[in-house]
Amino acid sequence: MAKRILGGLLMFFIFSMFLFGGGQKEEPAAVSGEKVTLTVWADSFFTPRWQGKQGPVLDAIWREFEEAENVKLDLQLVPYPDFQAKLLTALSAGNQPDVAIADQYWLASLVNTGGVQEIGGSWPEADRDDFFSWSIDGVTVDDKIFGIWYTTDARVLYYRKDILAEYGYDEPPKTWDELYAAAKKMTFGDQYGMGMVCSGEGGMCTLLIDYWSLDGELIDSGGDPVFNTGKNKEALQQIFTFYKKLYDENLIPGDSVTYGSENDMNPRIFAGGYAMFYGGGWQIGNIQDNLPPADADKWGIALRPTPPGGKPMSLAGGFDLNVFASDPVKREKGIKFIQHLSQPVNGAKFAAASRGLPVRKSVYQTDSFFSTDPYMIEYGAILPFAKTRPNSVIYPIISDSIMKALGEYLSGEKSVERAISDAEARVRSQM
Repeated sequence: MAKRILGGLLMFFIFSMFLFGGGQKEEPAAVSGEKVTLTVWADSFFTPRWQGKQGPVLDAIWREFEEAENVKLDLQLVPYPDFQAKLLTALSAGNQPDVAIADQYWLASLVNTGGVQEIGGSWPEADRDDFFSWSIDGVTVDDKIFGIWYTTDARVLYYRKDILAEYGYDEPPKTWDELYAAAKKMTFGDQYGMGMVCSGEGGMCTLLIDYWSLDGELIDSGGDPVFNTGKNKEALQQIFTFYKKLYDENLIPGDSVTYGSENDMNPRIFAGGYAMFYGGGWQIGNIQDNLPPADADKWGIALRPTPPGGKPMSLAGGFDLNVFASDPVKREKGIKFIQHLSQPVNGAKFAAASRGLPVRKSVYQTDSFFSTDPYMIEYGAILPFAKTRPNSVIYPIISDSIMKALGEYLSGEKSVERAISDAEARVRSQM
């Protein structure tokens, strides 16, 4: 009887493999010397299809690679809101693209699912040395390199130079105390002294800069959440308390708790509703595109003010270039493609057109735009202070839980201790 059952299960397994292909995509192996087709998944922003300045720039860069390497790039657009889920599903089914341009903080989940190709052995160390160190850390999981950081941003303090000067400030605030005093003076009518995001991933990026400034850690070396322990808990409580002070005294708008991204502040920024705000590197482009030059020039940028006992800090977000093709020929072409996109000249062209920031240090010294534009010079000086979100599969859970806790505390629903403690409980229940 047992033999009949085992035999039946074996036949069912064989039939399933025949019928469904074991979930694996059946493709003939690429042959060296023949034209190779690489499927590329990306949000339209990172492709020649973008209806903006970077579209034609990227079209030329992509076509140059196709001609030089005898490759056909088969672009498949995936909207950002659906990207991570679709890519994880494809990886689980073995139907992943050959190359993808993916958000950096997804990397740990992608590697955990399997299929992301390690490229360290094909990326010369001399070339890697030109990248900011955090951009190498951001593509490294378990001491293996799984991609190349493509473009970045730096979270900074934006401030209206004319408004600060009107109130007797010849430089932006450098500490929380100075920030609070300036915001209090400059809040009146429809103008808020300060703007910030207090929910969603944008809010977490805002919070992390202050948290890292106080040497806070979210996850220990074993992958366990530690934000509710010791100095980490003290740092989080200190940050929550300061944000609530700004919120309760209406120095930031009440709708800050509904923002999920820094771009949600743009309408008020363009309308002159902030004297200062915490924003991302791309927003200077938004300001320049939506305000007359004389008004856009009133904005300055600086490192974020530090909490008591804190150190200067920024956060770098951005997207990775990842290779998923396991076929040797396609893998080689895929690695050459992402290296082509990240060459100093090509990376600088894309960053300039898309209002992003290059991740290569040399570009800020050699490129005609990034070495002369006053904002880009400032960003180049700020990026060495940046860190990246941790490469951990539980980071998204932690981010969501901490932002929920901040909302609960700002609304008065929970005490700061209870909100953070409940956040840890939520994380552990979902791990």
